[in-house]
Amino acid sequence: MTLHKHVITELTIDMKQDFTLEIHSDNNFSVLNRIVNILNRRRVRIKKLIAHEDESDFKRGVAVVLLFTTADMIEKVKHQLEKLIEVEHAVYYEGSTEYCELSNKHAQAV
Repeated sequence: MTLHKHVITELTIDMKQDFTLEIHSDNNFSVLNRIVNILNRRRVRIKKLIAHEDESDFKRGVAVVLLFTTADMIEKVKHQLEKLIEVEHAVYYEGSTEYCELSNKHAQAV
């Protein structure tokens, strides 16, 4: 039984699924390009992306990305993104429902 549980656990870790990634950063040139490059280098599929400057501070920006990848890879991507000087913080959520809520929230702010 324990071997069976171990195999199931490994399969669920390796299964790809949707994740919503919210990235708060400086609104500088090439930040979005650097974010996309990090995702592309790791072969993370970008399903949807919305990015805009913060309404109250044009020097700040937010990107909301719907990704298709594994739980292990999203954690690695989050840590790599937070190493970028311009990125203040990154938060990810499992599933695509958060993408819809966050994109609607940020669309209303713009």
